[in-house]
Amino acid sequence: ATFATEFINMEGIFILTLLVESGTNFGEMLAFTLTAFLELMDHGIVSWDMISTAFIKQIASYVNQTTVDASILQRSLAILESMVLNSQSLYKKVAEEITVGQLIAHLQVSNQEIQTYAIALINALFLKAPEDRRQEMSNILAQKQLRSIILNHIIRGNRPIKTEMAHQLYVLQVLTFNLLEERMMTKMDPQDQAQRDIIFELRRVAFDAESDPNSSSSLEKRKAMYTRDYKMLGFVNHVNPALDFTQTPPGMLALDNMLYLAKVHQDTYIRIVLENSSREDKHECPFGRSS
Repeated sequence: ATFATEFINMEGIFILTLLVESGTNFGEMLAFTLTAFLELMDHGIVSWDMISTAFIKQIASYVNQTTVDASILQRSLAILESMVLNSQSLYKKVAEEITVGQLIAHLQVSNQEIQTYAIALINALFLKAPEDRRQEMSNILAQKQLRSIILNHIIRGNRPIKTEMAHQLYVLQVLTFNLLEERMMTKMDPQDQAQRDIIFELRRVAFDAESDPNSSSSLEKRKAMYTRDYKMLGFVNHVNPALDFTQTPPGMLALDNMLYLAKVHQDTYIRIVLENSSREDKHECPFGRSS
């Protein structure tokens, strides 16, 4: 700490930042320079807000390059993560230079240290992003097949997952699950026709995908048929299943998940519903209630 204080008092950090800002890639010496800078900043003597835009752009350029020395890339990712976590103003500047989509490429390498720092930076950007921006980030990650990349290149990789990597994956999972909380705590409005239509769609997909919705069946007969079908779907309220979604949690999140299964994995959805409808009561696992 004494050395760090003296070094900083003699403008040491300023000199290190100038070396980086010059843009000269002096190989191993650059890696040592970045390491020294990060360790000195971690002492908390100097505010992160003193970092220049030129320095941020240079560090970001190392992350955005397709070929860069692994040690330089690793330290650059770590520096950007610290910037984001320690300063809201720096978060905005880093977010302008780095996108989560660009970071995904660093998850497809064999170096688990780089993978770990890349996920840590994604987490930091996620954490510091305004609430309305987080869902947008999540959508981008989904479009870029983040889950598949993590599964294939990290979880099923040829190296055991280290403690820090496991922690960062856990943090990422928590951050993405937290986006679902609003839907989980939203009650269904039984009078909302658009929401009721989703329940009608669940029944239609399971029981009469081929039937004519304009059938001339009497109203009473259709009501009885719907009540029977809603019971088979596993709802508690057979007459008005919308009431099942007024409890929070799970609120509207349960209905979202049911509709996703019915639309995207239709065969699986129909099989689950029909299998449960033919079981004895003591062996049943009602789809509606279990969702």
